[in-house]
Amino acid sequence: MTIYSYCRTSELEASLDQDELDALLEPELLSIQTYCLRQRWYMTEAIRDSNCSWALEFSKRENGKHLLNLLQAGDVLLCSRLERIFSSSHEAVKCINKLREKSVQLHIVELDGDITNPGFEVNFEKLTTVFSRLEKRKSAERIKGVKQRQKKQGRYLGGSRPFGYMIHDNGRLIENHKEQRVLREIMDLKKQGKSLRAISSEVSTPVMPISFKTVQRLLIRHADQA
Repeated sequence: MTIYSYCRTSELEASLDQDELDALLEPELLSIQTYCLRQRWYMTEAIRDSNCSWALEFSKRENGKHLLNLLQAGDVLLCSRLERIFSSSHEAVKCINKLREKSVQLHIVELDGDITNPGFEVNFEKLTTVFSRLEKRKSAERIKGVKQRQKKQGRYLGGSRPFGYMIHDNGRLIENHKEQRVLREIMDLKKQGKSLRAISSEVSTPVMPISFKTVQRLLIRHADQA
């Protein structure tokens, strides 16, 4: 019997700082290690697929596909949570049947058992919570993915319009030349050692009053250009 653990991280998780990602995954790894100790198992290999599109199924991920080929009858596959291996309830049912045909156990730590076992019992409320979270995560990943792509394309996604830009009819942010000139003037005055109120006074006009708080906000936002 060979025991493998598996974990998938999504494209959005890959955008996290390494410390943030480690803080997210370490408790899950600890839960797997604790589960193994309780079962008196020795985990042979930990396998991970990183930076995955949420829509990419386990059997189509690079290491997931390789792992499926490695698994033999009697082997055990361990995951901390259902969403670390599956992206939808439909995929879960399909893959569980495939693993059952191979006589491979799939233990999900948060469910505390082998979900390929026809006799496996779990609290119904807990099960519905797990599958509900899986579907919500699927929806959230899709929405965030769309917004991330739109942001890379320079699309305006709502909220306060950045000073120095205006919204084109096609939804993209384009430079507002008048505000860009004011922004450059603010940066130059700051380099001259002027106070926030002094800068505000110099760049403000009756048509475009600029408060000292706006000056402060712009200087913070563009600190790398100062």
